[in-house]
Amino acid sequence: MIVRTLALIVLATLGLGIAGGAWAQDRTPLLIPGKTTLYQKILTRPGAATAEGPGAPGTQPLPPFTPLYVYQRHPVDGGGPAYLEVGSDAKGEVLGFLPETATVPWDHALVLAFTERANRERVLFFDEEQALDAWLASDDLTERAAEARQAADRRALPSDSPVISIEPEAYVDFASQFYMLPILEAKPKRLPSRRRAMAVRIASVTRAENEEKLGLLNSRENLAALGEFRAGVVFVIDASSSMQPYISRTREVMRGVLDRVEAAGLKDKVRFGVVGYRDDPAAVEGVEYLTRTFADPNEIDSTTGFQEAVEPLSASKVSTRSFSEDAFAALDHAMGRIDWQGFDARYLVLITDASARDASSPYATLKLTAGDMRRDIMGRSSALPTALYVLHLKTPVGRDDHARAEAQYTELARRDSGNSLYYPVPSGDPAAFESKVGALTDALVEQVERTRQAAQEGALPDAPEPPAETGAESDIRQSAADVGRAMALAYLGRVSGAQAPPMFQAWSIDRDLDNPAVEAFSVRLLLSKNQLSDLQRTMTATVDALDAGQIDPSDFFNQLRSAATAMGRDPNRVGQGETRNLAASGLMGEYLEGLPYQSRIMSLTEDDWQRMSVGEQQGIIDDVNSKVRLYQRFHDDSDRWIALNDGDDPGDWVYPVPLDALP
Repeated sequence: MIVRTLALIVLATLGLGIAGGAWAQDRTPLLIPGKTTLYQKILTRPGAATAEGPGAPGTQPLPPFTPLYVYQRHPVDGGGPAYLEVGSDAKGEVLGFLPETATVPWDHALVLAFTERANRERVLFFDEEQALDAWLASDDLTERAAEARQAADRRALPSDSPVISIEPEAYVDFASQFYMLPILEAKPKRLPSRRRAMAVRIASVTRAENEEKLGLLNSRENLAALGEFRAGVVFVIDASSSMQPYISRTREVMRGVLDRVEAAGLKDKVRFGVVGYRDDPAAVEGVEYLTRTFADPNEIDSTTGFQEAVEPLSASKVSTRSFSEDAFAALDHAMGRIDWQGFDARYLVLITDASARDASSPYATLKLTAGDMRRDIMGRSSALPTALYVLHLKTPVGRDDHARAEAQYTELARRDSGNSLYYPVPSGDPAAFESKVGALTDALVEQVERTRQAAQEGALPDAPEPPAETGAESDIRQSAADVGRAMALAYLGRVSGAQAPPMFQAWSIDRDLDNPAVEAFSVRLLLSKNQLSDLQRTMTATVDALDAGQIDPSDFFNQLRSAATAMGRDPNRVGQGETRNLAASGLMGEYLEGLPYQSRIMSLTEDDWQRMSVGEQQGIIDDVNSKVRLYQRFHDDSDRWIALNDGDDPGDWVYPVPLDALP
């Protein structure tokens, strides 16, 4: 049986090499039936080439998965497949004609992005949805999946196996190397465990059938490059008035860690830095700074240098404005004000005894929810993969804040694989804190050592074995090993090549077959700059309507009608029909309609709103406000915007927005 090893078409530079058409006319593409603003789009199959007219020979080859607009459909006499007149944009840049058989419909611009390879097995792809469903319902799913993965790697799947493809061994980081793995269909499902999941039908291309192929895998992954792998670790430390014991303990731990790094000859392979945070000095006299870099990992390469750099870091002598502190501003500082270009992995370690100022805080700098702060950090990880650890000191004085902080930081530190890198320190015990900081930093250094060893031995880093002992320090070491291996695989993916011959379609599920709690891939919506700007304006108008509706809940949908009019939507759709919810209101852009996701905001009805307490209503308003700010940060993230075709107008460039970042 032919085993199709999934190939990821990586856009190494902006554009797919398709220039604008030879002629531009005052024309627009065909609308999707039932829509007023969304145009019909297709993806090209391998071997597609445009022709000057219907039925003429193709003369201009196109790369696989080139996204194009459909301008006309020309039927063929006798009822055969039609010819499509296609263009590279919606402004009349026509390229020519393609047989419909050389294309795949792609009305919703959805793509698949694999999650990091920590704590999960490689994804299997099935020939039919029914076969996938049958496997998911089987009692021996884990054993069958393991056998299929082994057989696929040996090119020995049985001829009657429903498994037709497997995720590549080398991980390609979607954030730093955008690749086209289009989703043609997506369906929410509920697994036998009752867990919600997403089944998708994807289009992909396979590597050439007769490659000496598996033998070339290691050379293509360039395992020797692991010897050049560099990690940067920055501690982001709460320097408010209660934190001095923990600042001192961190210094002591780092002295030993850096001595070990120097002794092992790793000082150029793993570097450490420190960012401190307090409060706005313009608002609190004597607080000195909001955020400050004390040790830059680019500049510190010795124990002595580190100790001298962090000597000025101390707890504030004056109190800040609230128990919650501006942790998100400090993380933003660490992401944006440190030059990470010389590193291949970024670790942030947040140390605090207080919750973070979020969208509900009048003192917050960013005014984002914890979930949107996580999405912003992961979205900005376009240059290199990022892991965020949180060490939360549950001191007695902060007992009323513990539950809020734990909920925030568990979400903030959640990985795509599902686990969270949140670690509480009960009672804020300084000795227990020192032990956890030591376990984490030791584990990160050990992972860099393993990576260097893998380069010397010419073998991929082994998946870490579960620890024999249990406890908080063991959990930290295990998570650091898992994340570190994922970082190394992501690095290999960035230095590996990508191949692309014949196309196939297949079904899969977004959950690890061995552990359904772990997400195996996420679904992204490619929104253009124009669409993202429209979405941000829409959410701003929604906030205004919600604010007014809080004063008079019975006037909620009247306010939405006014917002719809201001946005140029059809105000007669607002509040009509049985649902009377925000999704069906007509206020939202058509690009959100029919997407496979659920949302508390989009399902909000007038009755729901009127039944809510003022606090619950304010929570909705804070969530929407957070989305407005998140979309602005997406807009400003120039590294992640992608031109799918050369010559695309900047307004048509796209951003891969995670479904869970939608309203």
